[in-house]
Amino acid sequence: MKSLIPLLLSASFWVTSLEAQETGARALDALVEGEGVWGWDTDQFQQQFQSLRFDWLSEKRDQARFFGPGLSLWQGSVPLKEAIIEFSTEGRPSRFNFSLYNRGDAETLIASRERFEARLQELRDFLTRTLGVQPVERGKDKTSVVAAEGLVWSRPPSAYLLESSYQREVKSRGISFQAEFIRLRVAPVAGTASGLTATTNAAVPVGRGSLTANVRREDNGDVVISGVPMVDQGPKGYCAVATAERVFKYYGLPVDQHEMAQIAGSSSEGGTSPDKMYAALNKLEGRLGVSVRVIEDWDFRKFMDRVADYNREAKKAKKPEVDASPRGGVIYVDEILGKMDGEVLRTARTDRDRSGFGKFQRTLAGLIEQGIPVMWSVSLGLLPEPEIPQASGGHMRLLIGYNAKTNEALYTDSWGAEHALKRMPLANAYAITNGLYYMQPRAK
Repeated sequence: MKSLIPLLLSASFWVTSLEAQETGARALDALVEGEGVWGWDTDQFQQQFQSLRFDWLSEKRDQARFFGPGLSLWQGSVPLKEAIIEFSTEGRPSRFNFSLYNRGDAETLIASRERFEARLQELRDFLTRTLGVQPVERGKDKTSVVAAEGLVWSRPPSAYLLESSYQREVKSRGISFQAEFIRLRVAPVAGTASGLTATTNAAVPVGRGSLTANVRREDNGDVVISGVPMVDQGPKGYCAVATAERVFKYYGLPVDQHEMAQIAGSSSEGGTSPDKMYAALNKLEGRLGVSVRVIEDWDFRKFMDRVADYNREAKKAKKPEVDASPRGGVIYVDEILGKMDGEVLRTARTDRDRSGFGKFQRTLAGLIEQGIPVMWSVSLGLLPEPEIPQASGGHMRLLIGYNAKTNEALYTDSWGAEHALKRMPLANAYAITNGLYYMQPRAK
């Protein structure tokens, strides 16, 4: 019998002020043509670009994100899907990350290797003409988890790195060609070695023993991990790989969501399957020096036990029971969950599985105390929570804290600064949980 497992990452029901029909030009030319751009502070950046609509990804203003229609460079010659501007701890620009193409945000996919390579050649020729210098082959980047290929142009005060990656066709294994991403990174010439290859603020891998320094204790009882970078996954169903990017960046490791999407086989509409996501993380363990651990994984037998517990509680509360019978040999998990009453589910999970609920609380507190965030797979729409872009279905977020006084879980979603720190009752958090996973760096 088959079951349609809830996806860690599903298609988002996106709510945004940037409607699809908006067509205003948003040229970011000042970032690649201005001589003094690397000397700006965040206030100067804000003044320069506030009319072009961008979001700060955190209250620290260490990253600014441009997204939506109309973005371009060089008088519209190079359209962009997204731009991430990184700032150093001194508040100066440290790197620009321009997404020229990525599979998650593309309206039209590049369907063949020939077209992909032709697009790369167009960009190479354009950059050579525009910058007036010849590129140097960077080759495959060993710091990139997908070994992205790159070319570097150096024209002071900036260096430009054009990177690309794709899935090769392997007919014998039934694997088709798939264009993954094309991106342009720009950094000051003086910091080229680190600025064009590393993640935000040129972070370096951290040791497990140093993580406790990130644990903050507030007077209200909050115990929360500080310093977890924000990533905005945008309207695509990349919550699992965006969550992984945040954890990797927290550990100082150069991995982004588009690279993870390539490894995990994510799709913008369908998301990432739990099995593929776990396999992708395991594949990176040795290379990145992390350990991947499963606290709770989705399990069909456990799910059916939970349905039975729910129906017993529903009957007791005189609420409709749910039918988990297969149709055509398939159990439709999301459909079953969608018919459940959230209050009944919470009671069923916390009262009828007290040992599991207790383990959830102890494990969460233990990992947070060590400064280790927990990747949290949930089903949305079952219990009330602050308004979010995705109304229902499978989702992944991060647990980053707890409060023993108020019996709350503290968590964060990968949708920008306003989703950096939220809270819900621990009982609600346990009720909607499908899986719990964490990564930790090697001890130093």
